[in-house]
Order: sequence, then structure tokens, then C-alpha cells
Amino acid sequence: MPAQSSKTSSSSVSYIYAGTRGGGLESTLCLYEASLRAGIKSRLLLSKGNSRRPLVERLYPEAEFINFSSPSDISREAARLKGSTAFFTMISPKMFPLFAAARARKIFYFHASYDTSYSPQRLGSFLSDKYYDALHSLAIKHSDLVVATQYPLAWQIKVRFNKQAVGLQHPPYSMLRKGFFEESQKMELPFPAGTYFLDFGGLDRPYKGTDVLLHAVQGTSLPTIFAGKAGRKLSGKNIAHIDRWLSDGEMHYLVKNARAVVAPYLISSQFSGCMALAFRFGVPVVAPFCPAFEGWIEEGKTGWFFPQGDWHGLRAKMQSVASGKAKFSKGAIARKEKEMEAKSVRELVRALKI
Repeated sequence: MPAQSSKTSSSSVSYIYAGTRGGGLESTLCLYEASLRAGIKSRLLLSKGNSRRPLVERLYPEAEFINFSSPSDISREAARLKGSTAFFTMISPKMFPLFAAARARKIFYFHASYDTSYSPQRLGSFLSDKYYDALHSLAIKHSDLVVATQYPLAWQIKVRFNKQAVGLQHPPYSMLRKGFFEESQKMELPFPAGTYFLDFGGLDRPYKGTDVLLHAVQGTSLPTIFAGKAGRKLSGKNIAHIDRWLSDGEMHYLVKNARAVVAPYLISSQFSGCMALAFRFGVPVVAPFCPAFEGWIEEGKTGWFFPQGDWHGLRAKMQSVASGKAKFSKGAIARKEKEMEAKSVRELVRALKI
């Protein structure tokens, strides 16, 4: 799977995402927007099967959709990519036919982590970890450049593969076009709007720290909603668990009406789409002090920190927030998004020039 080693940044850049569901779409669109702001000739190439295709077609009429399993589509796109830059924005098994066929400068955006210490010691989990590790390794080895959401991840890649890698922070969701987060579907909330803490997403992934938050709120009066599949029912007098996949409209409604979003991650080198979505709605975030959050959260302005993995510390912080003693500012959140927009454009331009 040889890659062309051209370093030119003057040719067009195609942002390619083969996935159909999840936050990979936001990641791709944000990078595309940063590229346009930098004045770079850019394309947006997505899967025909993307679950939010109607929304994208309305807001991004220039977007192109292909069948990543179609030999004719792959052949056509590989020819169009020749001599340009193909920026694969997130891992997907479906991306590899085009990745292999394209004679272009290939960039791969590494969103994951090599830390599998929180994976359950079961055969299924072991095989899943090995599978995605192999996919990431394949993409990294055969890319001309790897970019990672945090500098520690970039150094891991350098040490592991002796491969050039650079940091490229995830752009804020404020870069997406007006109307992207417009959909809102009213839900019957178990607690009054503006009073509850919210944790959402892949709650069944132990590294996301669901149990840290669960321990923090058990035996308290802190109203807390867990939204997403957890592989078990999370319950308690002050705990509500919406144990299913939520629509975009439902998710937006839940976030908009939260007192704060809690992201109790146990892995340091990750980006949090939950944080980005909270900020988009002016909602503060409670999170551990680690690379994923340290550049985004300003204590008492855009959110609050607690010691990573310390549920006692998280409980104390949440109680302070619930009592009104811990303050934040919607204006500070909006200013932080603008700051990170400018930083994203600078980092993207720097990466493309390498």
C-alpha cells in the first residue's frame, strides 16, 4: 500500500470519512471548515450511507457522497485524488479500499488511544482491541503523515512506529455551519430543566469513567442523568438512565437543559465530543485535569476540574456547582470556542505544510 511522498500543500485537500454514524461526521466537517478558512482548496467526501446525509446535503451542498464498497466508485475517486492530499479523518474498515488505491499524499487523523488497560479481561474485548489496533497500525504505517488530537498521542506514534506525527487539536463545534445543531426534540425529563448533571455517549466503555461518576452521586441528592448504552442499568433515587441510542434532537435537548455535563474520563489523551457539544450550547463541563480538557476548560469560567479518577473530589465539585458556589460564564465559553477556532486553523495549516 505505497504512499506518494509529495509535501506540497498547494494542491487540493480531500477530507474523507467512510463511517455512517457517530461523531466522526462532526470531526470531518470541522476540519473541512478549518481548511476553508485557511483558504485551502478543499473537498468533502462522505459515505452514501451516512445516517445524517439529508442534514449534510442541506447545509453542505458541495459535499460528495460515494459508496466505499463499490469498485467503480473507488476507482473513480482514486483517479480524482491522484497528486492531491487525501485526509482520512477517522478510522473505519470501509476506508481501506480507497486508502490503498489512492496515489495521493495520505494523512491519517488518529483519534483513539493505545491504552487498553481498562478493557474487560474477556476474549471478545481482547479481540476487539486487537482488531482496532491492527486497523490503526495499518493506517499509520502507510500514511505520509499522522496527526493526533493530543501531543502525547503523537509521541506514542513516534515511539511505536518511528513515524512522523504531529498534534492537531480537534476543532470546536462552533465551526460547523448554522443549523447543524438546530434540531431539538423535547423529552420528558426526570428532573427540572437546569438542575441535573449529564453524562452521555458510550457509557459501556470503562475508560470513559462512568463508574467514577456513579460512585460520586450515589447516596447524594445530586440529580444525574446517564444517557447511552452502559451494558447494565444505572439506578438510584437521584439517578436516571436513558439506556438506548438517542436521536440528535433528543441529545441536543438533554444537553441544552443540563446544569453541567460531566466527562469523568480515565484516559488522558482523548478528545471529548461531549465537551464540544456542551460548549456549543453554552453548558459548562466538569472534567479531570488532563490533555483532553486542559486547553479548553478554564476553572470557574468554562467549567471545573477534579482529580482524575477521584470520585470524592468529583462529588465535592458537583456539590459546589449545585449549590451555586462554583460559577461559570456563557460568554467565557463562547470566547473559548473562538480562541480554539483560530488555533485549529493555525495547527491545520502547519500540519499540511509538513
